[in-house]
Amino acid sequence: MHIFYQPDDGASFLTGVEAQHCLKVLRLLPGTDIQLVNGRGRMETATIRSISRDKVEYSRREGSEEGLLRDYRLHMAVSPTRKAERNEWMVEKMVELGVDAISFVRTEHSHRESFGRMANLERMERVAVAAMKQSRQSRLPEFSVWDDFHAFVAACREEERFLAYVPEQAPSPHLLMQSAGGDVVVLIGPEGDFSPGEIGFALGSGFRAVSLGPTRLRTETAAVAACHAVHLARIRPGEK
Repeated sequence: MHIFYQPDDGASFLTGVEAQHCLKVLRLLPGTDIQLVNGRGRMETATIRSISRDKVEYSRREGSEEGLLRDYRLHMAVSPTRKAERNEWMVEKMVELGVDAISFVRTEHSHRESFGRMANLERMERVAVAAMKQSRQSRLPEFSVWDDFHAFVAACREEERFLAYVPEQAPSPHLLMQSAGGDVVVLIGPEGDFSPGEIGFALGSGFRAVSLGPTRLRTETAAVAACHAVHLARIRPGEK
């Protein structure tokens, strides 16, 4: 069954991009059942009632289905790369895996000229909507942009706070072995990594240093690997 994003639980029609996808791409007809997802955990079935040039009217059916529920929230904080397509790939894959919040954080080694352009929330939200529907999820992540690394770190309130970097003196434990319970935030640095001052401030603010493996990962790869590691660490015996 095809899924469409409709954040308004009181609406009875699709317009804009969602309507055009239904009409022009899928060419669905009246009488077809569809699923509506509101991005806040609600998924329900509806039946197309009528179509026009730019609108798809539907009737909601009784009952709703809750999407995948977790007993923890995952917050990924990343210094975006200089290439838009890599940032979009990163957001797409994290949403497919499951993420509740994504923050773009400017660090000392972030590229100053491209930070604002790469942290384009309007574009990222469109990518996230498509990934949510494709992976049959019902929740969109909350997006935010932070120009001040120290302000972001000070504002974090998650029970588990991790800083993904590899110190030169001794290897950090892998994130997979450290994440146990409670809400999580993981900080992923830029291509030049965090500065010594940023590392010291984060560790002094309750963050723990973790590794993502023995190889050097690109920023977007590290973010996806960290997202997956947190979920793997929370799988209980008998769960799929």
